[in-house]
Amino acid sequence: MKCVSIGRVISTHGLKGEVKFWYYNEEREGLYSYSTFLVRQRDEWIELKPERIRFQKDFFYIKFLGYDGLEKVNSFINRELFVREEDLPGLESDEYYDYQLIGLDVVNKVGELLGKVDSIIHTKANDVIVVKGEREILIPMIDIFISSVDIEHSVIKVEGDDFLA
Repeated sequence: MKCVSIGRVISTHGLKGEVKFWYYNEEREGLYSYSTFLVRQRDEWIELKPERIRFQKDFFYIKFLGYDGLEKVNSFINRELFVREEDLPGLESDEYYDYQLIGLDVVNKVGELLGKVDSIIHTKANDVIVVKGEREILIPMIDIFISSVDIEHSVIKVEGDDFLA
């Protein structure tokens, strides 16, 4: 079973077992579609069923079934919540989840390795891949710079070198 992180529990909220949650995805509606979350505790996965999810002031507040008190959810603070990979919503052919891009090789148009994708920065204008190699390179995820993304062969091909300045 492959699990994908979707966000982090920031804190508890109130006395009845609700948690304040930072959802990594910009599409807020997606969180409501999950019927099960997973959290890693010690060496095991614990399954959490949402009883109630609400959104307020840039955060989600989640109440889990069977977790009816502050002391029951304290251990979730600063932990990531995961979902099973097969539970993720489908994507268009030119869309990717961050976890699919992290670690891919980034090569220029002549095939020289520039580095590996270390992280993704989400901005209002466009996403930016952070490439770590001899030096850190920031490459906007737009057509004039990204010529192809090949998940199967673990490589992203880039065009131009304006981002190298």
